[in-house]
This record gives sequence, structure tokens and C-alpha cells, in this order.
Amino acid sequence: MPSIEVDFNNCDREGRVRLNTIGAIQSLNESKVTLRNGLEVELTSGDFFPTKGTVEYSDSEHIWVARFDINDLRDREIESPSER
Repeated sequence: MPSIEVDFNNCDREGRVRLNTIGAIQSLNESKVTLRNGLEVELTSGDFFPTKGTVEYSDSEHIWVARFDINDLRDREIESPSER
């Protein structure tokens, strides 16, 4: 499963994270993955534990995005060591 560095503060109106940041583009270039609708990816960010996402093309913004479950997002700073 390809891993993509994302900024979870860069979401669209539907709550999908945009894959147009420098980190995302670098991750995609390094993995040499070709984005397509339905591709399952691991979304990573320095502040959160990795979470699963599904790639979609945003027709309204003309960019690739990834849908993820906000309930699966776990903050590294908040979560106690016993929960890891």
C-alpha cells in the first residue's frame, strides 16, 4: 500500500484530504505510484498515526484527494502510551 505524506488541515468541503501539497507530491514521486480512483493508500502526517485512505479525483477542484474516516485519525500527542 503506497504511503502519502499529507496535511490533514488541507481538506476539501467533503472532508477529503487534498493530495497537492509538497509532501504529498514528494511521496508520490518517490513511490512512483499512479493515482487512480479507488486506490487504497496509507495517509501519514507527523502529528498523527498513519490512517487508511481511498484516492478519488475531485472534479470540482481538478485535483486528487483521499477520503478517510476522521474517526480513525489518532493524534500522537494526545494518545497515552498505554493506548498504543
